[in-house]
Amino acid sequence: MNAYGQTWNGSSTKDGWLVGAGLEYGFKSHWTINLEYEFIGLASWNSATVPAVALNRDVQLVKAGINYKFESGISDAAAATSRGYSRDPSEDEDLAKKSQNPIADLVSVPFQSNTNFNAGPFNRTQEVLNIQPVVPLHISADWNLIARTIVPVISQPNPILDSNTNGIGDITEELFFSPLHSGALIWGVGPVFTIPSATDPILGTGRVLLGPTAVFLTTPGHWVMGVLLNNQWSVGGNPLLPSVNTFLAQPFINYNMAHGWYLTSSPLVTANWLAAPGQQWVVPVGGGFGRIFKIGDQPVSANIAAYYNVVHPTGSPNWQLRAELTFLFPEK
Repeated sequence: MNAYGQTWNGSSTKDGWLVGAGLEYGFKSHWTINLEYEFIGLASWNSATVPAVALNRDVQLVKAGINYKFESGISDAAAATSRGYSRDPSEDEDLAKKSQNPIADLVSVPFQSNTNFNAGPFNRTQEVLNIQPVVPLHISADWNLIARTIVPVISQPNPILDSNTNGIGDITEELFFSPLHSGALIWGVGPVFTIPSATDPILGTGRVLLGPTAVFLTTPGHWVMGVLLNNQWSVGGNPLLPSVNTFLAQPFINYNMAHGWYLTSSPLVTANWLAAPGQQWVVPVGGGFGRIFKIGDQPVSANIAAYYNVVHPTGSPNWQLRAELTFLFPEK
């Protein structure tokens, strides 16, 4: 290490111990999820400062994963009863409607690119790539639990310098409890929480957020229409950073046409309740189009849309280009 013209060299080896536990659950013929916890106990370290400071080097790890098995793990007879995806045109529309339903019984992995233009004092471009796998779990004969994880990869304009900071932002988890037989109105409710996982302070809030979330939709004819709502408050994290109280509403409307094509609009309306009056809301309008198709044997949905922010805080982007590619995994 080199600092203030002085150089220090050295190394040491310390022993420690590790304990952990984990669970893995198979929720479909080819899919499992897993959760692991590990505690690593390492010897404490005294700093070279004067006076010396004892530093704790214990590490706690929580790992979550989703796994796809090429062998189903179930009998041929059981697998035969779950087959259902075909290239029939009606199946294409059915798959499209499921992909547009946030709480459908369908495993999907969307990659959503949000390019926001004219951000900050230098009118730079902000890029947010949301990786958001959706995993439905059958928790009983009458209820599903749909887990939606949102991992943002961000290129954020610096508010002071004419440059961008790149990295991972705060990760959000949405959990929806939804009845299997809900009638014409499909709905799900549950908690949403965000952890301060940003790799740079400019990419996140530094706070733990928690709140309720809900989604309501209906699918008459060729339409899929509904709204997703949530509000989060800061409940932990760095207490020296500003508190958070944010609202999100995402109305969505889709019209499905022949050969897998569809029209779509799903603007993200947000509000920062703690901002100054006149600086709280972002209200976009717009839409686009997309299509369900196959890459080899893999069903995918792709769409592109543009939105103009008719209301937005000073210095925030005034319009957005959104492109999304979603890998779909219907039961075969």
